[in-house]
Amino acid sequence: MRLVVDLTSMARWLGPPVGLVRVQRHYTAAAFKAAGVAFTVFDPIERVLRQVSPQMAAEIIAGDISCDMSFYPDPARIKMRFYDRWPNWAQRLLMAIIKPRRVLITEIGAFGRRNPGSPFLRFLERIENRLMKENERRQVAREDGLRTRIVPLRTVAGDKYHLLPGDHLLLMNSDWAHTDVAVISRAARSAGAKLIVLLNDIIPIQFPEWYKPHDVKRFTDYVKLAAGLADRFILTSKRVTTDVEEYAAKLGIHLPELRLVPLGCDSARKSKAGGRLPDGLETDRYILFVSTIEPRKNHSLLMDVWRRLVLDGTVARSGMKLVFVGRSGWMVDKVLAKLHSHPDYGSSLVHLDNVDDGTLSLLYRNSAFCVYPSFYEGYGLPPVEALAYGKALIASTGGAIAEVVGSSGLRLDPLDVEGWENAMRGWIISPAARAPYEAKAAEFVARSWEQAGRETLEATLAPFADETRAPRE
Repeated sequence: MRLVVDLTSMARWLGPPVGLVRVQRHYTAAAFKAAGVAFTVFDPIERVLRQVSPQMAAEIIAGDISCDMSFYPDPARIKMRFYDRWPNWAQRLLMAIIKPRRVLITEIGAFGRRNPGSPFLRFLERIENRLMKENERRQVAREDGLRTRIVPLRTVAGDKYHLLPGDHLLLMNSDWAHTDVAVISRAARSAGAKLIVLLNDIIPIQFPEWYKPHDVKRFTDYVKLAAGLADRFILTSKRVTTDVEEYAAKLGIHLPELRLVPLGCDSARKSKAGGRLPDGLETDRYILFVSTIEPRKNHSLLMDVWRRLVLDGTVARSGMKLVFVGRSGWMVDKVLAKLHSHPDYGSSLVHLDNVDDGTLSLLYRNSAFCVYPSFYEGYGLPPVEALAYGKALIASTGGAIAEVVGSSGLRLDPLDVEGWENAMRGWIISPAARAPYEAKAAEFVARSWEQAGRETLEATLAPFADETRAPRE
């Protein structure tokens, strides 16, 4: 029995890792310890899995490289461009004409990886820097002083990967947007391999208003296909398990085998930022909210609460600030417009984007307390991390948050503006009011990523009935 891990979503990522990317990196790092593990990426042109070498997999996990697939067809073929059906040589020629900047960036990245000691590399990197937009330069910059190389698919992908009987192939997280589960399933079944899907939640199906219509369709199609084609789902919380079972029952879908494996936590991260907070922030003088900026996370509630706390003088008397940490997500125009037009934005209301792990660790450790008002979560990594850092936490009751936080945090309805206002005011005015929750956080024991990774791989490799059945004599 061999473990095969698909890295497509991780290979495409650029910038500091969000929660789902961190999950992939931790689990893939755990997979390196398995005997005979293999890694793949999905080629959207040839529509096959391609082999990824262990060395390349290590670079992907570390964030050393990012594969630019913006030139390539939509893997699920939901959004087809007129030239996606052209021959490969014609598509490459067209991209060289209409996207020469991106082509040059990827070619410089590929050269740099092949020739790290070349005397021409510094010259080419200066050209690359000129070609990049400001947000791209921020995304490739890393806390270790190096930079992520943006490379073409051919740098990451090797020959076609041939699944073998007994292989257990794991698809994780954002693969609904980056692979074709029907194509992969056919390859698995024809080879006698098993397909295992790690499914974090089905929130785009439950709350389509928070997502773009084509993403809702893509995700819904993926879940329906995966339910019928996968041999096993790995789910991350009891809430998600219930959500999936209720959705399947509603549509009359027969689910594959279900395994529950909760996520881990980055509680042991060490700061690499030299112990200095971002400008304008002081220890114990800010409230921290870590989350991608998107409607589901409920930043709007905190903005409304904060305005009230400013107007009644709470903020001025305490010198407290409210800090949002996270990159912009999707369907975010209204949220950003409200944030940027907020009367307190840039003074007592701060947004930090593209924050590296070291700085994030500093922000957690030096915050007064943490908040997490999300409407719904399939798990909720930031509130668990806040507790692991020993921080008093006010969290919502949305989705699985109450399940993973338990009694360690103060839990409030994500629509209860008055409740959030009163709780935050009380904790700002009187540190003694939050002390009981600091004591609970100090006793909170988070699952390690090592444990979560080990259990996920065990769930992936667990034999099925047809693999344990004794052969006939």
